[in-house]
Amino acid sequence: MDQEGVSAIVSKEEIIKNDFNISPSRYVSTNGEDTTLPLEETVVLLKEAREEQAEADEELKKVLAHLGFDIE
Repeated sequence: MDQEGVSAIVSKEEIIKNDFNISPSRYVSTNGEDTTLPLEETVVLLKEAREEQAEADEELKKVLAHLGFDIE
């Protein structure tokens, strides 16, 4: 039996639709707002973050080399 903000009974189809996410917060919400990103969007954001990190690492290496540090 579902209880608002406490528990929910969900079907296998709904779990599959939600990329097999069985986190309680996915199905039981205390504020009615779903802030979970779709898996595809999460993967894109992760890839972008990794690219930004690689660029920042290269810039840091340049700065440290300019200061006389040998980083490798």
